[in-house]
Amino acid sequence: MTSRHAWTGFALVVVAAVTTGGCGGGSAAPASPASPASPASPAAPTSQVISVTVTPNTATLLRGTTQSFTATVTGTTNTAVTWSVQENLGTINSTGVYTAPQNTSGIIHVVATSQANSLVQGIATVTVQQSPLIVYPIGVTLAPGGTQTCTASVAGLANTGVTWTVLETGGGVINAAGLYTAPSAEGFYHVIGTSVQDTAVSASAIVSVTTASVSFFPTGSLQHARGFHTATLLNNGTILVAGGANPATDPQCIGGIVSAELYDAYATGTTPTGALNAPRYSHTATLLPNGNVLVVGGFGDTSDCQGVGAQAQNTAELYNSDQGSFSMTGNMSFPRGGHTATLLVNGKVLFTGGADQGVGGTGSASAELYDPNTGAFTQTGRMAVARFRHTATLLQDGTVLIVGGVPADSAIPTSTAELYDPATGSFTATGAMTTAREEHTATLLGDGTVLITGGQGPVSGSSNLQLTATAEVYNPSTGSFAPTGSMTEARDLHTATLLMDGTVLIAGGGNNSPTAEIYTPLPGSFAKTGSMEFGRAGHTATAQSQPSGVYVVLVVGGGSFNPIATAELYAYGDVWDY
Repeated sequence: MTSRHAWTGFALVVVAAVTTGGCGGGSAAPASPASPASPASPAAPTSQVISVTVTPNTATLLRGTTQSFTATVTGTTNTAVTWSVQENLGTINSTGVYTAPQNTSGIIHVVATSQANSLVQGIATVTVQQSPLIVYPIGVTLAPGGTQTCTASVAGLANTGVTWTVLETGGGVINAAGLYTAPSAEGFYHVIGTSVQDTAVSASAIVSVTTASVSFFPTGSLQHARGFHTATLLNNGTILVAGGANPATDPQCIGGIVSAELYDAYATGTTPTGALNAPRYSHTATLLPNGNVLVVGGFGDTSDCQGVGAQAQNTAELYNSDQGSFSMTGNMSFPRGGHTATLLVNGKVLFTGGADQGVGGTGSASAELYDPNTGAFTQTGRMAVARFRHTATLLQDGTVLIVGGVPADSAIPTSTAELYDPATGSFTATGAMTTAREEHTATLLGDGTVLITGGQGPVSGSSNLQLTATAEVYNPSTGSFAPTGSMTEARDLHTATLLMDGTVLIAGGGNNSPTAEIYTPLPGSFAKTGSMEFGRAGHTATAQSQPSGVYVVLVVGGGSFNPIATAELYAYGDVWDY
């Protein structure tokens, strides 16, 4: 993996590659050749081209550890540099001593800027790891009998050699050079790399042996089991997992939890972060333009269930990723759980509907706006239909599409839909769905249409509900819904995640299904993909890109009201090796 940077002027840029110790010995990916120097700028103090080279140009560190860098400046008598960190992760002092961050892993760039000409910079690439040893690829899909060469990145140890084993008996074989050969039996298997210097240090990679082209791979588990939680991709690349439902000892009295944790894709696991100020599940979490996360409402403490489910709350709090802590902000006008939160183009957040209790609650038609500049909520126009367990989708024109859910006066889902216009603060009806739904999904597609999938709907001629496999697409230009291909199985409480290639990953739901499928907009059809290792409903699925250009979806928790702590990754792209 190489990282390229370009500046105007005549800077000589060092392009570095990540160093890995591999396959029982040590190997490094060769650095890309340095960019050729451009002709001297008229502002240069001499006719010679100035360049800056940082040594070492790559380093692998553990969190919180240090590395000394030096800068060599040529082409000027002023050889002083100013040190900085491009991503503002970790610190570096005036002598070039870099200290890695305590709570973040990933690829970080240390920059030396010439004091003779600020356009001239040299760069070193630092890989910060949570664990002393990481095996690559972290996950891979192989056909029965397929092969994969494994490598390892070692930090903090002088000897970067590893030995290789396979955890499961009959799970394939791996040689001393890290070449793994899959067994003929389909399943999940674990390749283990163990440090030669310290045998207590080891790491594993997940191999999914399947005839499917893409699959899920188990990754580090959560600190706490949770379902109906939130998962928010932060600006630093980590994912904040917050709140959720506690294990159900009384189905009529399910409460929330206050714990939160950060998932680090490089460390393939989570670390605790500051706790919420109030227990919550079926709440919302919205990444604000300033990088903070707004956590709002949800059903809370079980102390006031009164046999009808935990009460909704009107409180809100902000997560500061720099400090790793939550602080209270303004309160909503109404308590809400199972509501929606939508970040508008103007930076405000729209909240719609929601119920007042976790079980047997009544939906609301009210809506309000949160202003990050003031920390206050203000009421806005009311929906035509009271709803909870509905969806809200920001359209390309800045309006918000509200779809389905359960009305206030009925346990039967509605097929109605309406649009919120931020310019007028009002809701107007739009075309109705072909199927009434609650606990469905709504996904904005690349062409501006919205894919609606699954959920629960009424059984014809009765008040009973049933899961549906149907799907439909909303077209903003016509204001109408039209059926599209049906899913391969009926689902509710599932996830629908837009992938980088424009397809949509549908996962889990229903009776804690482990299955998954892909929706392709053209021709509007669903096809099965690899299954999850664990069945899930009420889980989260968060898309994330990796520096290598490979993309993953982190699937976390779920299990409905008997939540689980496991997590897994769905990887797609040419190679999963970051």
